Amino acid sequence: MNGENKRCHLNMIQQVITRMGNNSFALKGWTVGMMIAIYAFAGQNSHKAVVVTLIPLIVFWFLDSYYLTLERKFRALYNDVRLRKEDEIDFDMNFDNIVVSMKDLKKYGFVNVFISKTVLPFYLVCIAITLVIYLIKF
Repeated sequence: MNGENKRCHLNMIQQVITRMGNNSFALKGWTVGMMIAIYAFAGQNSHKAVVVTLIPLIVFWFLDSYYLTLERKFRALYNDVRLRKEDEIDFDMNFDNIVVSMKDLKKYGFVNVFISKTVLPFYLVCIAITLVIYLIKF
């Protein structure tokens, strides 16, 4: 037992965690890019641009929260697999079977991620900027 199964399983999980983090980062880039593009093309119709901007902002906020929720669950799976014995490694990628303590349970919920300090400030700033631009124009 050289631990090769455990290393492979942990590597698989780490690749998923990395992918979720990259997705979240890309969404934030798309959010800023989308805001700039809409306002660049809006011209005098910036009141319409506010509505057009707010809808994707909220959708991206939900998507970003979803990816972060999945990332946290896969981190819990990683920790669970890390603590297993080599002969218990089954390469299962299902995080629903993990037992977590009640104090940790909240951090895996979508709503808590939606309002977390890693997601909420970014999207609130984007929404605030959108509203400020609208108020300045009118």
